[in-house]
Amino acid sequence: MGKNRRPTMSDVAERVGVTKMTVSRYLKHPHKVAKKTGEKIQIALDDLGYIPNRVPDILSNRSSKTLGVILPSLRHPVFQQVIAGIEAIIEENGYQLMLAHGGYEAEIEQQRIESLLSFNVDGLILADNDHTEKSLKMIHTAGIPYIEIMDATENETAQSVGIDNELAAFSMVTLMIERGFEHIVCLNVKKGIRTSSKLQGYVDAMEDAGLTPRSITAKAESSVSLARKMTTKVLERYPDTDAFFCTDDELAAGVLIECQNQGLSVPEQIGIAGIHALDIGQSMMPKLASIITPDRETGEHAALALFSQIHGTQIDMEPLGFDIDEGESLSL
Repeated sequence: MGKNRRPTMSDVAERVGVTKMTVSRYLKHPHKVAKKTGEKIQIALDDLGYIPNRVPDILSNRSSKTLGVILPSLRHPVFQQVIAGIEAIIEENGYQLMLAHGGYEAEIEQQRIESLLSFNVDGLILADNDHTEKSLKMIHTAGIPYIEIMDATENETAQSVGIDNELAAFSMVTLMIERGFEHIVCLNVKKGIRTSSKLQGYVDAMEDAGLTPRSITAKAESSVSLARKMTTKVLERYPDTDAFFCTDDELAAGVLIECQNQGLSVPEQIGIAGIHALDIGQSMMPKLASIITPDRETGEHAALALFSQIHGTQIDMEPLGFDIDEGESLSL
């Protein structure tokens, strides 16, 4: 099936009885067109199904009114909240979102960056700070700002928006130790600054208390089924384990399910804590202890910071706050 002819500004102008320039002005600056004329133009736009053609702006290197966002996962509830926060801000500013899935590989992210830059996006929001040299060079050549999200790590080349993951993990593990747990194993997945920061926070808390850190990392995306397998492996390798600190609530949920499957009582025999306070963990019995992270706010702050740079300024960003919900999986 061939493409239908798309309505043009000339078609809209003819329908309303105004010049093409007036239609163009309305599309770019509605407030500069008389109210009644604007209403007529909008009706014609709707009736004809007019779709703006942004190619001329892109070719002339003017603003494309689009922002590129590359996230490692589009499935995970955390990133869904981040996207919602970004969209809420950019829509208020008349921008559109171009979303890409980068997986957890810097090389894949590089391909997505190249693709988004070819559409002349005005700025980028990227997860973590693990980028290839070519990715950074392409962004520099394009001359656009970019923001890194999900961790408050200091960076000389980009502004970061997120919580202090190391401090968050340290705080939760310290609480677990205060609740009487000593043989705490850390379950984490993938690689990257967030995983490294959470693991470091866990290690610091254990060593500060004179305890031995134990961790298992799976090079895969977080899932309940994966966590069940990891739990079985931990209990076989470290039979004295009395608690799990998980770098994600999906992992924590899987640990709880597997512990219950093996007849282990939570929290009487095994304590469990996670991060992000996802619905899956908050809905389980017992309710999982978790670090409450401001995921939607992360998206909102990232978009605001990016717009600030696009407009030639930069707002100071402090690490976002977090809270701890003890739930019912730690109280002995």
